[in-house]
Amino acid sequence: MTTVAFCRKNQRFCALTRGLEIGSYGLRLGEVEVVLTETHQFIYSLNEILNQQIGQRMEDILMPATFSGMLSEFIVRQLSQHSTTLTRNMYHNGHPGLILVNAYPGNAVQYGHEGVEIKTSRYASGWQGHNPENIWLMVFRYHSDPYKPKKDPRPLESRSPFQVVEVLAAQLEKSDWSAQGRGAGSRRTPTASIIASGTAKLRANWLYRNPSFAA
Repeated sequence: MTTVAFCRKNQRFCALTRGLEIGSYGLRLGEVEVVLTETHQFIYSLNEILNQQIGQRMEDILMPATFSGMLSEFIVRQLSQHSTTLTRNMYHNGHPGLILVNAYPGNAVQYGHEGVEIKTSRYASGWQGHNPENIWLMVFRYHSDPYKPKKDPRPLESRSPFQVVEVLAAQLEKSDWSAQGRGAGSRRTPTASIIASGTAKLRANWLYRNPSFAA
């Protein structure tokens, strides 16, 4: 029977040994470790069911941005569940994703200045946001090997499994971003990219790192 790599379900996060908290918000490394384990179990369970039904995995079905968005929402919800100080921002598309418990009515704010923003990405740098801002940011970098038969003929069983390979966290300032507007007639959403100074801050404060996926 052919074995398909769904996800590194039982990966141990032994690199999570640094005893710091995320800013002054009380989010602890133990809570992050639990969420990393739950994230892998979540993707593993989904992929196991999908492979049985249609012979594909979640990362094979969804567009990359959609998969990343789903992953980000799951991580926010699980961190909210395990943290005693932070909760999910209940405002639709509110920012940041995690805010202090009871800091805002109904734990909902369209745009708050205190909290932790969560970002998931396949990339080792070049992360983007909507605006340059002063914010605590956590980046969950992941590796996936989606099945693309037209570009890469390797069969599904030859592809590597999904796994989070790096977790970074740092307090960024507006000067750590580069704003990117849009030209006349463009419908592209304006974005801001983290520049070298911001990337250096994040890399200097890593929480988990798989050495096999060095940036």
